[in-house]
Amino acid sequence: MLTARTIVTTLGAHLLGAALSHAGPAEDCNQVRDLNRQLRGCTAYIEAGSIQPQNLATAHVNRANIYAQRGDHARAFEDYAAAIELDPRNPLAHYNRGNAYYDTGQFELAIEDFTRAIELVPGFALAYFNRGRAHERVDDDEAAADDYRSVLKLDPKAKAARERLKSLRSR
Repeated sequence: MLTARTIVTTLGAHLLGAALSHAGPAEDCNQVRDLNRQLRGCTAYIEAGSIQPQNLATAHVNRANIYAQRGDHARAFEDYAAAIELDPRNPLAHYNRGNAYYDTGQFELAIEDFTRAIELVPGFALAYFNRGRAHERVDDDEAAADDYRSVLKLDPKAKAARERLKSLRSR
């Protein structure tokens, strides 16, 4: 089963691949089947530097996602910060850092990052959905409901958003 995080990790990897066509660290950082290989590739790519800040930012996001999956949130937050410094308009850096904040119980910071991702990509349904979940965690059911309704406007078949909205109504 693909999770939202897997989809976004894969999307980030493909964005890096679209910008880079040579083999080596970039190719390793781009693949998602072997996380150890991906981690080594992203680290080698970051250490080599890049002329393109956006490519380097994507490598930081990919590596941060691996650290977050492994529960090494300190390193993940360092890489997300580096990615955002290199490319503040990268919605995946904000979105994935929002997920890491959510996973570590920092719901207000998660809301800020999901909001920034939405500002950058207004049709980012997953960011609306996860921001809704974060709003629920800080007991802002009205904002959560608004986010779930936004998801449903973007994707009327979004079952999870429909269920969360129904759950809020039954409280």
